[in-house]
Amino acid sequence: MDDPLHISALLVLGLTLKLAGFAVRDELLLRGLVSAGIFCDLLFYLLRSDQVLLSVGANAALVTVNLTLIALILLERTTWRMSAEDRAVFRHFPTLTPGQFRKLMRIHRRDSVAAGVPLTREGAPVDDLMLVLAERITITKDGDSFAIAGPTFVGELALLTRQPSSADVHLPEGGTVLRFPAPAMRELMRASPSLGNAVVALFGDEMARKLADSVPMARAALRRGEREARTDDPNATRALAGAADVVGQVRHR
Repeated sequence: MDDPLHISALLVLGLTLKLAGFAVRDELLLRGLVSAGIFCDLLFYLLRSDQVLLSVGANAALVTVNLTLIALILLERTTWRMSAEDRAVFRHFPTLTPGQFRKLMRIHRRDSVAAGVPLTREGAPVDDLMLVLAERITITKDGDSFAIAGPTFVGELALLTRQPSSADVHLPEGGTVLRFPAPAMRELMRASPSLGNAVVALFGDEMARKLADSVPMARAALRRGEREARTDDPNATRALAGAADVVGQVRHR
């Protein structure tokens, strides 16, 4: 017995959708079109006068696999099912995809740090990459202290270079710190080169931002030069002039 025309048309529609899916490059669209095409095949074998239940089951399994992969792609690309708190943190990781960010959040811990408690000490190993969610961070290097605006990362250079901290860092008013253990971070970056590249790009942007706010560093150099200039050292005088020039250039950016 022949099937009605609209039942037979399901096969043609399914084939068209699958061909369209294989013609696109975006994986999410590809999976969606192919899933729709396979679902048309499922309906064809289910609705025809002599049902082919084995084909119905096989196509149902293929649709299920593709829908599962679509859900994974959505988790990788979107903030779907991400909490409001995680979305707020995600804004500080602009070079990462939501999926890469989720991987980092699996290894993090959140700490409340009291005022004055050091996050790093000059010359000491740095165990964690830290995202400091505070408005002010104080950095002390070679006896000079200056403040930078937060939120910001601390320990990113130590993570990449495996070198000890180059300065003391603490929060004058306390705050929240998200800690990402350095060994686990390095392992994630090693296992996923795309994640590693995204993290390196993130730190590049972070360093550029810190350099743009480098007036306090220049002022620290200026104060050192002033102290040394009191000794009538001509080299110190030249250094003082150079530091003053840096301060002036940054102020006029």
